[in-house]
Amino acid sequence: MTGWRPPKIGRSNYDRFRADEKAVVLQEAVSLVDNTRIHEKAPGGRGRPPAKKRDLIKCLLFLILFRVTVQDSPSILPTYKDTLGVEKIPAPRTIYKYRALPELTPILERLQWLSAKEEWMKETMAAADSTGYSHSKGKHWVYDRLNPKKYREFDKAHCIVGVNSLVIPKTIVTRGSWSDKPEFRRLVEETIPDSNIRVVTADAGYVSNENFELAHEAGVTAYIEPKDNAVFRPHPTNGYERSVYFATRFPKRWKEAYRWRVKVECAFNSKKAMFGDVIRGKNATSRRNQAILRDILHNLRSTMRERYGA
Repeated sequence: MTGWRPPKIGRSNYDRFRADEKAVVLQEAVSLVDNTRIHEKAPGGRGRPPAKKRDLIKCLLFLILFRVTVQDSPSILPTYKDTLGVEKIPAPRTIYKYRALPELTPILERLQWLSAKEEWMKETMAAADSTGYSHSKGKHWVYDRLNPKKYREFDKAHCIVGVNSLVIPKTIVTRGSWSDKPEFRRLVEETIPDSNIRVVTADAGYVSNENFELAHEAGVTAYIEPKDNAVFRPHPTNGYERSVYFATRFPKRWKEAYRWRVKVECAFNSKKAMFGDVIRGKNATSRRNQAILRDILHNLRSTMRERYGA
């Protein structure tokens, strides 16, 4: 990731960053999008010329960062046209249309990885977990996550987080009723290779023989909390039984590694405090793209804090 880089010098620069945090994150987001290869559709044919994906992504990042609704974008975006470096401010209906396109998701996932790569490559331990996003105000995942009747009112974001910098290189958004267990494979296979991660922690929702074997094949040690009804076997034969044996016989050594899982909750709290815990959209694709956009900004914010020694 190239482009603008703030200097890391002394406490005065940190104070200046705290005063203009959103401006710094916005400038870094614009630099990230400008320096990433994004294929544009060639203009021509009937109808109006297509909007540039690069400009749409910049506008979407701005709206989420400053928590501006799409309806209010015509009165806000023209003021920041030069700052965003866009040729033309898209109309609200164009923003709605492109935000719900499935073709935009792979681009946003690549931007999410690039925004987290700098700090992710320094990590040696990661944590996996999920959190819920409500479709309307007044609903909170922490209150309704154990009520099956409320699942359809939420989307669930499955994330893997670096425990030191709190960056999120991969996010998988599903319906609120989906289990955490099957998503562990994608989170590990798409982030662990070519990294320095050696330990992955997760709660009991990820317990399965397949996940332990997957972590072993990826070259990492999985500290997944055993369930309350786990059976202790003095002669373990697979990864799950070995994990139960270790957690039962050596609880202090187990907790010394597993306690870092709390960092994923810190990342979720920081992200929701910044952008809220409600995501609205007509379809699941629109809400998924908004969740990934939030994680891009969260990664840039976490990276800036690491540079300034926060």
